[in-house]
Amino acid sequence: MNKFRKAVTLFDDYYEMMSDSVRMEAYSKALSKAVKPGDIVVDLGAGLGILTFMALKAGAKRVYAIEKTDSIRLAMQVAEVNGLADRIIFINNNSMEVKIPEKADIIISETLGCFAVDENTLQFIIDARDRFLKPDGLLLPHRLSLYIAPVEIAVINNRMNFWKDLYGINFSPALDELSGKLQYQQIKTSEIAADPQLYYEIDLYKIVLPTITNQLTFTIVRKAQIQGLGGWFSAELDKDISIKTAPWEKKTHWKQAFFPLKTPVNVIKGDQMKMSLTISGAVSDIDGAKIDYSCWFSQLEQGRIAQSGSEKIGRNDSCPCGSGKKFKKCCM
Repeated sequence: MNKFRKAVTLFDDYYEMMSDSVRMEAYSKALSKAVKPGDIVVDLGAGLGILTFMALKAGAKRVYAIEKTDSIRLAMQVAEVNGLADRIIFINNNSMEVKIPEKADIIISETLGCFAVDENTLQFIIDARDRFLKPDGLLLPHRLSLYIAPVEIAVINNRMNFWKDLYGINFSPALDELSGKLQYQQIKTSEIAADPQLYYEIDLYKIVLPTITNQLTFTIVRKAQIQGLGGWFSAELDKDISIKTAPWEKKTHWKQAFFPLKTPVNVIKGDQMKMSLTISGAVSDIDGAKIDYSCWFSQLEQGRIAQSGSEKIGRNDSCPCGSGKKFKKCCM
């Protein structure tokens, strides 16, 4: 990608974030309430510095603005134009490789993906909290609640089928690449096929390891073709200030998370869907967390169990139906 296109992409991304009134108003209110005159603040993943500038306007004495991309150059110029540069320490590096000479009263973090933790959020926050924050310091946000539901999204079939045959060329390897990878998707309430459930609640003051895992069982409420799992989150900045990204809430730039299945599964009302999802810290110097998930469906009309996701169940693994038998001896 040439420099011009890269710059346009960067500004498009930041425009989406900084024009998101849900995001901006929540952080503005939370910082105005949390920051006290003389506070030391760390802005984790500062980007163009808007949250850094908000913290200074709220009374912070000094902000350590940590950003590993070159967007920090523009943040520095904005600070100069607004007469704020003398109160900001700009650090152009991965936060996990950074040391600062004093402890912070507050750590601001908006390294949230469409499923909150998919951009390696936990690994960065845990490290920053343990090394930068005072014992009685504040985290913004301090709690994340993650929700999941099976979804039927008609447009996804067209998108996935596109790669099966492209002008007579079999592009199925592209389909394999897309399947099992998290995508941004605007999900409609009408596309949800079972009652949503809380997948995980994370207290960022207490979590020790950057890995979360859980299994959930859903009861399908209508006939549908399930293309994957929909996910969204609530981020608590203060007891009275939260960001919510559920399909029925005001739209945000995060939209919702979509975990696609390689093969859609037809279900009817009363079918059971069991899913397993694990999100863990990145294994290399990348932003994305490692995500593995699988789903199993009882297909009452066909009298069998269907399985799909980013992981495959082994013949000798325990059957997901809960029988206690090996998969090959039960529902295979």
